[in-house]
Amino acid sequence: MAFLIVPNLTSALLHGSLEPFRHPTRVVTGMTLALSFGFGFAINVALTVTRLLGPRTVASFITGRYHRPRVERTIVLFIDLIGSTKLAETLGDARFHSFLNQVFWDITDPVLEAGGEIYRYVGDEVIITWPAHPDAASNAIACIFAIEDALSARRDAYLQRYGAAPKFRAALHAGPLVVGEMGDVKREIVLLGDTMNTAARIENACRTTGHDYMASRPALPRPEAMPPGVSAESLGPMELRGKETVVDLFALTRLAAAS
Repeated sequence: MAFLIVPNLTSALLHGSLEPFRHPTRVVTGMTLALSFGFGFAINVALTVTRLLGPRTVASFITGRYHRPRVERTIVLFIDLIGSTKLAETLGDARFHSFLNQVFWDITDPVLEAGGEIYRYVGDEVIITWPAHPDAASNAIACIFAIEDALSARRDAYLQRYGAAPKFRAALHAGPLVVGEMGDVKREIVLLGDTMNTAARIENACRTTGHDYMASRPALPRPEAMPPGVSAESLGPMELRGKETVVDLFALTRLAAAS
């Protein structure tokens, strides 16, 4: 109904006359049906593109924000599924795809509620970003544990359907990134720089240190701004593979509830 009313109302406003609405038989015509189809098609295309690229990316393309590369301070969160190789062998390709897709669906709401944006899916890994602002670091840390809670809430459903429940590692880092459009027939907004590489190295360090959630010092908020019930334990300066300089790392854990 809206797709019929809107074209007619638009036409009426343009011509300064509400005449078509006084005669119901004139509302539905070949022209209005064509306009309605075009209007509906455009809305569906816009919604589909927004879902594929993300609302911020679509807005950036429309405004041309990154037509020329810019340097922006960004918080980067790497989420990596634990044991994915063995799980893929056990489930097979099709069921593992279904499992991974369900995980990505289940983490979306916690990410959006924390103000983050899913930048990219890379195999069994998700890269999430926040523009650096006063609350971003706290939101990013809270997001990790919100994702944990969301997956835990669906643990029984995963076990029943797949025989396994998802667990993940998380690596958080912050710093400058070059952000700009790249490509021709497949154009996207790309984030490049040492910050992204360091976040990936911190994720590798999770494997070797035995800590599932880790953050660098630049990614931590002020102590008073830490999310309630979350602790950041210093692991000291650590060497990361492929990095010449050491990075101060912290293990993120939940504080034990008071009895």
